[in-house]
Amino acid sequence: MKITLWLVLASVFLVISLPLLVWGFWPPRRETATVPLVLPAGIPSLPDERTIRLTFSPRLRVGDSQIVELNVTSEGGVTDGGVYDAYNVIAEARLDLSLADVRPVETVSAALVEGGGATFYWEVNPREVGALRGTVWLYLRFVPKADGPAGETRQPVSAQLLEVRSQSMLGRSGTEARGIGVVGTVLGLVALLWGIRARHL
Repeated sequence: MKITLWLVLASVFLVISLPLLVWGFWPPRRETATVPLVLPAGIPSLPDERTIRLTFSPRLRVGDSQIVELNVTSEGGVTDGGVYDAYNVIAEARLDLSLADVRPVETVSAALVEGGGATFYWEVNPREVGALRGTVWLYLRFVPKADGPAGETRQPVSAQLLEVRSQSMLGRSGTEARGIGVVGTVLGLVALLWGIRARHL
């Protein structure tokens, strides 16, 4: 009777805890969306071809956070670098996302030089289960140098849609799932060992 009880307890603990343990620790899949940087009319053109890469996890455990990364990279093919001689070129980015805490919340900026790139990071923490929808904005600002043309120009050059689905398992967040999974697995293994030990006594 004692042997059966220990084995039943071990089975219950392990059946509930192992899925929570695996789900809680399994790393979320990352995706990268790549689009060419196409400048609108009315602003100075860049001489080098550039690409925008947005990397994020489309699914995330509620209570966990992820890093959303935006890269503006140069693909070469420079024809005339005169715009960099006349302007300080600044890339600015902002992430607007519903139902989530985003840091930093303000617009962030980085200098864009000839042949160089710019990288932006945001930490995203969903507040509840469901679909989080938002937009990653990219702006270019052209600030004339001392001997350059007059007038500063700032325009949005990209607006990429972002959707992240926040999930729970058995109503538990990622932190709760990991805690229950570890404790339950340990208790299940202890009960299993006691059951095996009792069988050989």
